[in-house]
Amino acid sequence: MDFSKLKKLYPTATLSKHPFVEEDTLRIPYKNQWIHIPKQLLDEKEIQVLDLLKEEIQPATFPSSHSKWFNYIEGNREYPPQTTHPVRLIQLVIEKIDDQFDYSIWIDSITHLFEPVLDVFFITQETCYVIQDNTAQPVNQEEIYGMLKTLEDDFSIRTNAYIGQFWQPDHSLKNVFKEEQRIFQEEASYLHDRICSLPDVALRYFTKEAMFRSVVMQELKKQIDEQVEWKELIVALWESQGNISVAAKHLFIHRNTLQYRMDRFYESTGLSLKNMNDLLLCYLLVL
Repeated sequence: MDFSKLKKLYPTATLSKHPFVEEDTLRIPYKNQWIHIPKQLLDEKEIQVLDLLKEEIQPATFPSSHSKWFNYIEGNREYPPQTTHPVRLIQLVIEKIDDQFDYSIWIDSITHLFEPVLDVFFITQETCYVIQDNTAQPVNQEEIYGMLKTLEDDFSIRTNAYIGQFWQPDHSLKNVFKEEQRIFQEEASYLHDRICSLPDVALRYFTKEAMFRSVVMQELKKQIDEQVEWKELIVALWESQGNISVAAKHLFIHRNTLQYRMDRFYESTGLSLKNMNDLLLCYLLVL
């Protein structure tokens, strides 16, 4: 298939590196990217024809789902399936899948791992979704990492995960899920850890456009980027919440050495890493 020819038929079609975009689209895999065509401009027959084209290009090698939650996520259902509890979307992206990977066994394993769940299904060949309500036993990210690590060893894969917030299953849920999809796909490459939630990515995701547009912030960023060790210094202090002793231990240097570097940073930039407002500003610049 030639995208330029499809573009002539559907002028609003776009090409993206990401499978999910802001509006409701019919997505078709294309040369390691995704073609997006707004669904509101397609009639039912066109959607059926394009779905056939999609299957021809990339036959599904994972179990197809016709569940209510799958159809809701895909935009084929207006309202979420009926539930009386807040729900969350857990996104799992699998890397290094070989020919021996068994999707059915994986789904069964994930179902038992996160039990109880409302649904588990694949949305792309690499992306598995878990829908869970808040009756599930609370587990922290470290515990989830341990759970997934066990499966990684069993399946010889690597998993990146976004643990969504619990949301009320009302009319706004679909848009909330869409934004969580975009947050994860855009921020995953910047993560230090392979499991994250909204607080882990919120600073960068919600400030990056404003930071990029600001001449002041870009000039400050240039100053900081001039010294390679400054980024490491800022990150260590931020992650230790400004505790100099903890940051020094993390950097494997003496406390006095760290203090000296902080003084040099202040002399060069006028920003004090002892001050949490200054430290937050610097952290935003190196994200």
